[in-house]
Amino acid sequence: MLNRAIFEIGVEDLPPSEFDNILTQLEEGLKKSLEKNDLNFLSMNIFISPRRFGAYIVGLPDKQPDKKEKRKGPPKKICFDENNQPTKALEGFAKGQGVQVKDVKFENNDGAEYAYIEFVKAGEPTKIILQNIIPELITNMNFAKSMRWGKGNYTFVRPVHWVLGLYNREILEFEMFNEKSSNKSYGHRFFGEEMIITNPQTFFSELKKNYVIPLYEERIEVIEREIQELEDEYNIKISLEEHEDLIREIAKMTEFPKGVVGSFDEKYLFLPPEIIIVTVRHHQRSFVAMKDGKVINKYIAFQDGFGRKSNVTNGYTRVINARLDDAAFYYEDDLKTDIQKRLEDLKSITYQVELGNYREKCERISTLSSKIAEKLGFENLDVVKRAGLLCKIDIPSKVVYEFPELQGIMARIYLKHKGENEDVFLTAEEHYKPLSENDEISQNLVANIVSIADKIDDLIGYFGIGKIPSGSKDPFALRRKAFGILRILISMEWDLNLKELIDLSEKVFAESGKSNISIKPVEVELKSFLSNRLGTILERENISAEAINSVLINVYKPLRAYLAAKSLDKFIKKEEFQDFITAFQRVNNISKNHYSQEYHGRLFVEEEEKTLFQKYLEVKSQFENCLKKLDYDGAIESLISLKENIDRYFDNIFVMSEDESIRSNRLGFLKSLSALFYEIGDVEKLYKG
Repeated sequence: MLNRAIFEIGVEDLPPSEFDNILTQLEEGLKKSLEKNDLNFLSMNIFISPRRFGAYIVGLPDKQPDKKEKRKGPPKKICFDENNQPTKALEGFAKGQGVQVKDVKFENNDGAEYAYIEFVKAGEPTKIILQNIIPELITNMNFAKSMRWGKGNYTFVRPVHWVLGLYNREILEFEMFNEKSSNKSYGHRFFGEEMIITNPQTFFSELKKNYVIPLYEERIEVIEREIQELEDEYNIKISLEEHEDLIREIAKMTEFPKGVVGSFDEKYLFLPPEIIIVTVRHHQRSFVAMKDGKVINKYIAFQDGFGRKSNVTNGYTRVINARLDDAAFYYEDDLKTDIQKRLEDLKSITYQVELGNYREKCERISTLSSKIAEKLGFENLDVVKRAGLLCKIDIPSKVVYEFPELQGIMARIYLKHKGENEDVFLTAEEHYKPLSENDEISQNLVANIVSIADKIDDLIGYFGIGKIPSGSKDPFALRRKAFGILRILISMEWDLNLKELIDLSEKVFAESGKSNISIKPVEVELKSFLSNRLGTILERENISAEAINSVLINVYKPLRAYLAAKSLDKFIKKEEFQDFITAFQRVNNISKNHYSQEYHGRLFVEEEEKTLFQKYLEVKSQFENCLKKLDYDGAIESLISLKENIDRYFDNIFVMSEDESIRSNRLGFLKSLSALFYEIGDVEKLYKG
């Protein structure tokens, strides 16, 4: 018969934000503790709902395995006297270990023999181990926000009301937060009862009888199934993919989710669907219904329990109608306001005290966007400048003040209503992309240009005033913004030099009266910051560490660094490339402390150096042509062709000639040869790691 154990911590309502944290800590901590105690198991289910969490473990052994152990004693030389009789040292060791002197053995240890005994340590019963590790695991958990209770004596994510612990049919005896473990659990707050659990196998079924679905993933399935059934019943449509986050949130807020359909006043359907969706979804945690691809005045809400459909829908509808009524007023009022008034309003909203207001920021974005577009050969610079200037136009609007989630979306709606160019109104929404590291970039060229300008302005502005992320602290989301800049440049295949963009941004700050913004004091930190983000992008492409470390030297040319890393990753595995690197290592090592690339070909006198020089000129031309076309495979192949000439050169040429002019000329040439590879990456990272 399989051994089974279960424990449950009953708490006051958990914040949804802690669910993933609790699940991760429980699973990782429990597995680690069981492994540390040599307890294997067949399966483990971690469960969590708003009022409880715990684990169900199947297939535990009766006890730990027995272990053979050794205990070391005194050196052999003091274990016997001159008559070869046991000394007090040996007798004392034997007695202390509970064995006879004859049972003591000797073995060599670091060149000297020592006494030792072997014994079998019996494994401890599983029940005893569980009684020790469960309270230790739970009380050592960490949370973003904990609560104190019991006159401040206890601290945990929420106050604990009961603790259940069973090993087969026996109660696991332990105590935490002044609550002794028992075989009692409790059902749904309003529909369930107190339960006596006599067997871990019945725990889940008993809870379900009392209207609790303890498994988080199962509640998600129940919610999706409820939605699908209501879709069929009412002939409506809900996109489960678009509402994945909301489904998970509801699963974190309910123990027994039950869907109901309600409707709001049809007169509000004139509002943009985004406003309706935000009102219903974000503020009432409900799903807006669609029919024939359009929003209709029905919604699906979820209650925790059953039988109160009219109460739930009446309450939800009343709140939704009130919120939509406010939204309609704000929306109509916003549409009456002209663009120039909105631009003036931006002056009264501070972006950052040392960096100015939002109007100043938008003007900087506009200027920088135009300069970036010019570098890209973009012809319609007026559209780019306009898109940059108006990209934050909705920040002063009443709708965004009331519904911050609509920032960007309302700018697009507002500017489209005012008859602005399509690139301008699309940019207003999409220049925020990518919103996260996994978010897609915009497909609009102007939006991507403005996005880079906006994010560069943030990066240079905050670094320039010393607001640099440290550790896990990044209050201005600069890591995400740097990531976004790199993602756009790489995805759009824009071969821009980031150092030039940084200098441009600093210049724009100065021209706008913000001469206090200087990157020079933090240039090293900024380059390292960008390198870390680029490294992450390359790691996610499963590129080898050697290739990544090599190309980060060229982080200011992100597209080229990315393409070089992809090519290097292919070549690193090839024997011919490794042979080339071995040869090239000699070029790099002998010339790295020589700081000039100056040399004269006419001073080469030996045949091998003349041959290598001619080959170098040929390869350099091929190499540069490949780089112009961003053909890094071809560039690397052209370098590999130097291998045989390099080998012959070092076999026959003594570089460090006593003649200073010859020595300096040879080192200058080799320095030039070495510099070729640095257009691809740091060659030392390929042979030194």
